[in-house]
Amino acid sequence: MNTLLRVRFAYGRLLLLCGWIAGVITFATMCLIVANVVSRYAIGVPIAGTLELTEGALPLIIFLALALTQYDGGHIRVTLVTDRLPPAAARALAVIAMLAGVVLFAWAAWAGWLAAGRSFAMGEMERGSIRFPLWPIKYAVCAGMVILSVQFLVDAACVATGMKPREINPEEVE
Repeated sequence: MNTLLRVRFAYGRLLLLCGWIAGVITFATMCLIVANVVSRYAIGVPIAGTLELTEGALPLIIFLALALTQYDGGHIRVTLVTDRLPPAAARALAVIAMLAGVVLFAWAAWAGWLAAGRSFAMGEMERGSIRFPLWPIKYAVCAGMVILSVQFLVDAACVATGMKPREINPEEVE
């Protein structure tokens, strides 16, 4: 059981790195938007490419942070049914839901991987005032879905063995 928690906490460090990257991208996007607004109203000239760069940043911000949110237990959960079930049945339903998450996001990652490959093969570019390739963003979205799938799998294993991983302090794990 300690091994599973060690794996979860080690994986959590990778997720934290992804969260930091998403945070830095969020901050950079915010700075770009503020600079664009100030530039537009102060000197009458907007910053070229603000819209395109913001559009490219949003999927990175979202998909790089999804798995960290799952790790922290931050996703919305509806417990109307499970609160009324015996603990074993509630745990079984939680595991089934997490395994469904694994399947769903693994499938979405696979479909995204294929789409990113097509984007790379045709050299798909963002159209607008600036041009940049879209395939790196599409591959990053796939990576975000893969790490979310793995986090669902780790959480399913933890819950299936009776652990409540979010209630355990990482320093307590041997």
